[in-house]
Amino acid sequence: MTLRKILPTIFLAMLAATGAAEAKKSLPAAPSKLKVTALGVNAFKLKWKDNSNNEDGWEVLVALKGSKPQHFLYIPRKDITSYTVFTNDLPGYGVVFQLAAYKGEPGKEKSGEISAMVPATGLSPKTFKKPSDLVAKPLDDARIRLTWVDNSTSEAGYQILFREKGVKKWSVLGTVETALKYNIVASGLPPSKEFQFRVRAFSLGGASATPFSNTAAGKTMGLLAPAKLVATPLPEGSFEFKWRDRSSAESGFELQQAIGTGEFAPYWSFSGYNVSKKTLKATLKSLSMNKDLRFRMRAFRVVGTTKTYSAFSNISAQRSTGLNTPSDIAVTARTESTIALKWKDLSSRETGYRIEYRKVNASAFVPVATASNVTIFTLTGLEPDSQYEFRVMATDFFSGSISPEPALVRARTSPGVTGNVNLLVSVGVPFSHTVQLTSVTGLSQISMTGLPAGLTFNPANRKITGTVATTGMVKATVTAKFSDGSTSVRTFYLRSIAPPLAASAFSPVTVASGDSSTVGIAGKFSDSDALSAARFETTSGSFDIIFFPTQAPLTVDNFINYLDDGKYDTMFFHRSVKDFVVQGGGYQYSVATGFKEVVKDPEVTNEPGISNLRGTVAMAKKQFFPNSATSEWFVNLKDNSAGTSALDTTNGGFTVFGRVPESGMAVFEEINAMPRATYSFPFTPQARSLSEVPIDAVSAPTALDPTKLVKVISAGPAPLLTYTVTSLHPAIATATVVANDLVITGVAPGVATLRVTATDLDGQAVNQEMTVTVN
Repeated sequence: MTLRKILPTIFLAMLAATGAAEAKKSLPAAPSKLKVTALGVNAFKLKWKDNSNNEDGWEVLVALKGSKPQHFLYIPRKDITSYTVFTNDLPGYGVVFQLAAYKGEPGKEKSGEISAMVPATGLSPKTFKKPSDLVAKPLDDARIRLTWVDNSTSEAGYQILFREKGVKKWSVLGTVETALKYNIVASGLPPSKEFQFRVRAFSLGGASATPFSNTAAGKTMGLLAPAKLVATPLPEGSFEFKWRDRSSAESGFELQQAIGTGEFAPYWSFSGYNVSKKTLKATLKSLSMNKDLRFRMRAFRVVGTTKTYSAFSNISAQRSTGLNTPSDIAVTARTESTIALKWKDLSSRETGYRIEYRKVNASAFVPVATASNVTIFTLTGLEPDSQYEFRVMATDFFSGSISPEPALVRARTSPGVTGNVNLLVSVGVPFSHTVQLTSVTGLSQISMTGLPAGLTFNPANRKITGTVATTGMVKATVTAKFSDGSTSVRTFYLRSIAPPLAASAFSPVTVASGDSSTVGIAGKFSDSDALSAARFETTSGSFDIIFFPTQAPLTVDNFINYLDDGKYDTMFFHRSVKDFVVQGGGYQYSVATGFKEVVKDPEVTNEPGISNLRGTVAMAKKQFFPNSATSEWFVNLKDNSAGTSALDTTNGGFTVFGRVPESGMAVFEEINAMPRATYSFPFTPQARSLSEVPIDAVSAPTALDPTKLVKVISAGPAPLLTYTVTSLHPAIATATVVANDLVITGVAPGVATLRVTATDLDGQAVNQEMTVTVN
């Protein structure tokens, strides 16, 4: 018996061999462990191990036993390891299968190496009768009801096939179980299309199937257009739309807009509507301002990736209104770096305000955005003793519209203290720093309070000098008064670093030989460099963040809330800008939950003041919104305080709330050296594209590989000090550290000395000794 007689239809494609060209190195690797299980006379389940990471799909090769397998079909699905192949009926016949991964779009597939051949034998069929009297009756523009007579008693279910009129190939519509009545609705079909249907019974496991029933034809109705569209202008560019819904099959409606005499173009989609023969209403804010507009609408239906449309409704023509400009713009206060503004809100439809400011005679304005319904705002990060001009306009985010420009208002910042206010002091080393002013000639008085012990301020030369003997962070305030009556008040942050201190001595301990004694370490050491800290274990190593709760209390509390809620567990670093920053805190990934965005807490008020120097940790936020920080944060890889970065002044200044010790910076330098790429992440409910994502690989793959992301394994509080103990006389006594206790064991009679070492998060250490007498 020849292959052509056995496989009169399905295997014709096998006669066109795919060729045996040598696979290129870039083609996918061959699958392995191919296993084939016969499910029936025409169904075979394939299972295999996927050894490639770059395939676009799979090529199945089939032949009768004793022949060389030839191309049978392409499976355009990657990252699967099983598939059921349907052939022509082969009851009791031996068949051999092979499998290969391929790359390329349809019609340009290129397969890699082929797996080993695996034999299988089709199962013997059972005898049962085909269904009859199949009838297809249209219900509406997307549904056709199917009914037939059940002539079998041993079937496990029915397989329904369909095809559009004029198409030769049948497609599987679905299967139904025997428990169902054979009166079902084929839904989701495109309107105005004629289809043919046929059905057959199959046995348990799909081992065999009856011949097909008669072929029944049915045509869906056309998608009905909406009617009686009315567009009513509302204040400041908004519109209310009403229309009559005449369809019961639409997925939604598309509103089209034409500006003036221009062409119509899609403007908005109303999804989720399906209320047949009802008057619907929707309000939009996102239309062009002060324009002659024409509107029309049509229904649309989505089936898979296919979108079909109805005819258009009537045209409704109207002119849109515009945004109102705020009035009474005035300056309410000023300092050396700020100007406080107020204005009267005349708009009822703004989504925010755009404040533009610049130095007088400068060419370009600097824009700052605020939220809606705001009537006061303080411009920050300005240069002392400088003349500025500014204006305030209402804005509409949806349409991009902006109110007319008002007249410019001018104000001058006060003279004041300038320069770096974040000072690092080494314990025991002479220190000197000169306080900088914008105007020395206008200075009438200057003073400084709050300096740590050992440092003094000389008003005559404005120098801070001396030697600090203790560690910690201190806030000192400089007050400068000028001849124009203005006063500049700036806060300086002086952080002194030194090893931990031996706070109190260990008392001598007596222990019997062979026995143990426990001594607490708490209170024996102290570290004024750190008040609280967090530790992150990542796929690239561990690092600590030492917090600045005194300088940024709101931000530190906000960060610790995310930490305590576990929202930084499974976080991955999603942004790495070369020699600039590494950013995280916004997104999570795990095998169990997949990709998801970190659930945001309320926004935290900006707390600038500490410079964005190398190793500092700051909150990320939205552009033009200084008080918009939530969960995302970044580590500065260099001095980003001024210059082209200017993070100390841009967008109100970025709040620094902690620092990473130098040992932990090696982790971020490693991340920053990784390749970066742009990927689309499948977040719910909407995918999001992220750029400059660091990838832990030699090169960034084209397709997103979650295993290559730099992820946080765990995050939580970090101990401020860690302890070790060494016995100087181990033959007499030994000791170990358990949590914050010393466990001392007597070995032999005598006197031994134990040396306890406390190490802080900066790697600095201090020793303290204790005496142990063993009886």
